[in-house]
Amino acid sequence: LIQDIAELIPALGYKSCVLVAHDWGGVLAWKLIQNHPDMVDQLIMMNCPHAKIYMRACQSILRQFINTWFVFVFQLPYLPELLLRARDYKVLEDMFLSKTMGVKNKQAFTAEVLEAFKYTFSQPGAITAAINYYRNMFNVREKSTSHHHYSGKVEKPVLLIWGDDDHVLVKEMADMHDSVTLNLVVKHIPNCSHWVQQDCPDLVNQYMQEFLQNDDS
Repeated sequence: LIQDIAELIPALGYKSCVLVAHDWGGVLAWKLIQNHPDMVDQLIMMNCPHAKIYMRACQSILRQFINTWFVFVFQLPYLPELLLRARDYKVLEDMFLSKTMGVKNKQAFTAEVLEAFKYTFSQPGAITAAINYYRNMFNVREKSTSHHHYSGKVEKPVLLIWGDDDHVLVKEMADMHDSVTLNLVVKHIPNCSHWVQQDCPDLVNQYMQEFLQNDDS
């Protein structure tokens, strides 16, 4: 998948890009800027920690370790797929709309949007493909495919936007990224869920615009 993104950028006629990502897309984005730093001018991340920070938080913050319980459930064969399909994808619905995990701004996530997600996950192989991200977490080894020297820190400008009411990823992780970045801006959004781009789109867009304008000046 990382190589797919690396090939997509020149296929669209560009040598580099501003990369914007969230959650599992963010996992790929962190790896892309590590393996292909010249292809990313600026990185904008939303509620997705760097892998090293995630592991550090799981080891040092008990609440983060407890929040990771579902990752181990997803290692099982067949059962996770059955759970996600049950009761017309009720688990998927709760992810977006429940009081604990869902968006705070219910108007930002309409019934039509939810049905679109259900339809997508109902396609053959879709649920297994999504769960396989988790199943492969413990099989991925750090390996750079780039010929560039990787110092261990992201040198390009990074904006990290964090919805502080994320039920899975604790907000403390956002402020732990100085050890893996050299040029970092962190923006916390209180009373905003993991789905920060759906919950607070105007503020997210404002922070992105300010970040890009300041970096260009």
